Amino acid sequence: MIKVTKKNGESGERLLKRFSGHAKSRKLQHKFRALRYFAQKPRKKNVRESAISREEYREEAKKKQFL
Repeated sequence: MIKVTKKNGESGERLLKRFSGHAKSRKLQHKFRALRYFAQKPRKKNVRESAISREEYREEAKKKQFL
């Protein structure tokens, strides 16, 4: 995590530039882009849980349909 504190007499623009310099040096932009466009596959446990919840929702909807 990057923490940048404002120095005495430092402008907001300079603070922002210093922050972006720290971020570039740690290559954070590349990491975030990789996570954004190349999403990881969901874990097997999450896929299973979502399938179970989907089935429960469908059963409830089916019951309500005939009432």
